[in-house]
Amino acid sequence: MGDFLPSEPGTCEICSVEHKPELPHDAQSLFYQYKFYNEHGRWPTWKDAMAHCSKEMKKHWVSELRKKGVEVNRE
Repeated sequence: MGDFLPSEPGTCEICSVEHKPELPHDAQSLFYQYKFYNEHGRWPTWKDAMAHCSKEMKKHWVSELRKKGVEVNRE
């Protein structure tokens, strides 16, 4: 896989979605998925998407994702 086009202006350069820096990247963003795969040789998980977040933010997101049927710790 080659280089990627830059993210859209005003969006996160990692996932190409507009979000505050303290929030997780969008693990469902195709831009993020392919960029991550290109850099790490595997597909990202929600744990990867929130790796830069505070412990409190991770706990909140894991709880909310669980309500949607997504088990973050099983990824």
